[in-house]
Amino acid sequence: MRIEKTSSGRRLHIDGEMTVATAVAVRDEILAALPAGGADEVEVDLSGVNEIDTAGLQLMLQLKRKCGTRLRLVNHSPAVLQILDLSNLGAQFGDPVVIPSGEQSLLQS
Repeated sequence: MRIEKTSSGRRLHIDGEMTVATAVAVRDEILAALPAGGADEVEVDLSGVNEIDTAGLQLMLQLKRKCGTRLRLVNHSPAVLQILDLSNLGAQFGDPVVIPSGEQSLLQS
C-alpha cells in the first residue's frame, strides 16, 4: 500500500489482493495510515486491487463505518466493481460507481 498526502487529507493506494488471506494485514496497514483526529478526508484508490472477496468487502465496510463521509473510494478495479455489483452494496459507500458499457458484459457473465 502506498500513501499520499493530498491538500484535503490522504490517498491510500491498495494493490494486490483484498481476500481472507490478506484482510487482517491490509486492515492493519489501512487503520495505521488513517489520520488521527478524524478531520481529514480519506481517499482509497482501488485501481490496483486484482482480487477481492467478502473479507475485502467487509474491510471496505469497516473503513466506511470508521471514516463516514470523509471516505471516498476511487478508481474501482474490475474485481471491485464485480463484488460491489454482486453484493448490491455500491450505494452503501455514497460514491458514484460508473461502470463503462464495455465492462457491463464482464459483470453480467
